[in-house]
Amino acid sequence: MQTLRSIFTTKNVLGGFLGFVMVWFGINEILSPQEWVTFVPSFVNPPMLATLSVLAHGVLLIVCGLSLFLNYYRKISATIVSLMLLEIIVNLILISGLTDIVVRDIGLFGSSLALLFN
Repeated sequence: MQTLRSIFTTKNVLGGFLGFVMVWFGINEILSPQEWVTFVPSFVNPPMLATLSVLAHGVLLIVCGLSLFLNYYRKISATIVSLMLLEIIVNLILISGLTDIVVRDIGLFGSSLALLFN
């Protein structure tokens, strides 16, 4: 039987919590895509394509989040999440500058890098 110490490793705890955050936002994007369309870059037209982009992004967040949470292809998922967060950070900085949301996403980006390189 596994001991608590072997279950609660840094990778498992970090993967679990980061996976939870990714699944949470993925579900929110799928349930309310209209709230997230404003974050889609302006060159994505027509509006229906922007909505589909949000839905696809939400599905990818859920898949990667579950993968992180369940420790299934964790490094691949951490790579995808890192790239997604980097794109989000750059896009948000271009839209509104350095805000509390950007700082939060930088922290999540660091967590995904820690999983990737650990």
